[in-house]
Order: sequence, then structure tokens, then C-alpha cells
Amino acid sequence: MSEEQRSVLLSVRDLKVHYPVKVKNKGFMAQKKVVKAVDGISFDIYEGETLGLVGESGCGKSTTGRAIVRLNRPTEGQILYQGQDLFGYDKKGSERLNREIQIIFQDPYSSLDPRFTVGRSIAEPMVVHKWGTKKERYDRVIQLMQEVGLREDLYNRYPHEFSGGQRQRIGVARALALNPKLLVCDEPVSALDVSIQAQILNLMQELQQRFGLTYLFISHNLSVVEHICDRIVVMYLGHIVEQASTDELFQNPLHPYTQALMNAVPIPDPDQRKEREPLGGDVPSPVNPPEGCPFCTRCPNATDRCRKERPALTDMGGGHLVSCHYHA
Repeated sequence: MSEEQRSVLLSVRDLKVHYPVKVKNKGFMAQKKVVKAVDGISFDIYEGETLGLVGESGCGKSTTGRAIVRLNRPTEGQILYQGQDLFGYDKKGSERLNREIQIIFQDPYSSLDPRFTVGRSIAEPMVVHKWGTKKERYDRVIQLMQEVGLREDLYNRYPHEFSGGQRQRIGVARALALNPKLLVCDEPVSALDVSIQAQILNLMQELQQRFGLTYLFISHNLSVVEHICDRIVVMYLGHIVEQASTDELFQNPLHPYTQALMNAVPIPDPDQRKEREPLGGDVPSPVNPPEGCPFCTRCPNATDRCRKERPALTDMGGGHLVSCHYHA
């Protein structure tokens, strides 16, 4: 199905999330600066798809996800859910949003209250939103535990009694408690062993098909993203540098940063070796980003134009967008 035929569930438009900080200068006087965690990004999420948001730590992908679930308030720009500004809803509309947009956190242990049993943790969203009777909530919890592969007799156990994979299954069940439409998955498998990662990813795909879910899948692991995502957005220093379908991006990465990420993916064969050219330099500070292309300080192809002028996100055909003067 083409993008024109699909329904847009959520749109991010020129989103900026800046944080004020104080930085000491050489005279030990604190200066007010701004951390530009996200600095003007735009993308759409279509109903029923899995959109991957990838990049190095500190690129702004988790900040974007937290803004979508309204844990962070945008400095500028809009996030439109079904055509309406996320931050323009009244109280009743906000309650509906909280039910329809849920998040799965990275750490399956710290995201669970150690004082709550599994049953209470999964039921908590229903209690907060005054959903159903006590008996209906109990039945719903048992149903959700079965959906994510947990036995009914584990209902009264506490988080410390479970493995990491089991705790993440609890987190998934809790996120599904209110029948959401969109799940923001903030690196949901990065804290798990590789074999357990595969189980959780397969579970998420099964649940997506069963309940018609839409995922924003945030990760730094390209192997995981390739397995589960339909489209991928690549971020660097608060900006989008490339966007394409998963197959297109892996077959034809255009931006030098995307190419570097691809080269860093290990080959699962000890007899094969990949020639790698590691990136030089360090990631610039988001307090003082480069004037031109955000990647110019590390790009092997950077020119004077790159250092002075920020490239626009250009469509190279077929929905493959890239922000690079070399491909303009």
C-alpha cells in the first residue's frame, strides 16, 4: 500500500525540544545556554506500521519519543495526533490520549514499582483511568498475561522474582491494558540478552497483527530495526539526516552517517571480516552545534558549503529523503 493510500496516525512538524542549562566559562561565571536536544524534525507515522527511529546515544530519539507521550513539552513545532495538536486537547481529550498513546521503557526493572505485584502493575493504568470493576480488571490482567506469555499463577509475584525478559513482557502487558493505538517503544530490548531480544520482538510483531497496533520503535541497534521496522528515520545531533523504507535504506544508504552506522553492524560469521573506516572526531555538543550540516565535523566528504549551510531534507525518489549537499 502506498503512503498516499495509508492513513496518517501521528505527524511531527518542525519539532524542537530545547533545555536551558548553565555553563561555566573561563572566568567561572555561569552563562545561560540551550541544549538543542531536538532541533526541527518532521515525519509521519502511518496506521499499522512500525517506524524506526535510530541514531547514536544523544541524538534526540528518546527525547522525541517522550515528547510524543507528552512527558516532554516541545519548545516549538507541533505533534498532531489524528490531525489535532497533542497539546491542544481539553481534559477529557487528554485522558483519551493517555489511553491511546502508551510507552514501553528501556529498562524493564526500573519501569516497574518494586512494591507492586505483577497483577497490580498491569492493572494500574485501568485503576488510574477508572476502567471497569475490580473483577473486570482482574480478568483483563489475566487475559493480558496470557497474551504476552506469562502464567496466571505469577499474578501475585513481585518484579525482582522475574528475569529481564519476563519483566519486559510485564511492561508490554501494562502498555496494552487500555487498548492503545500507538506504542512508543523506547529501546525495549536493548537491556536484554540476544536470545531474549528475539522472543520479545516476535511477541511485539504478533501483538501488532492481533490488535492492529502502530509502533514508533526507538533503537540504536540496526540489526533489530531491520527485523521489525517498515520505515526508518535516522537522527544525528537533533536532526533527521535520512529517511526511507527499511529495504531501501539497507540496500542504498546515502548519507555518510547512515553508511557509517551500517559499517558498524557486526557480521554474524567469524570467518568473514568487514573493512571498517571508523568515523573521526567526536559528536559536537548540542549546546554549540555546527553552523552548517550537523555532521560536517565528522564527515569525510565535508566541504566549505557543508560547514556554512545546513542541507535541506530532499526527496531522492520513492520517499527516500536525505539531508546532504553531496546528493542535492
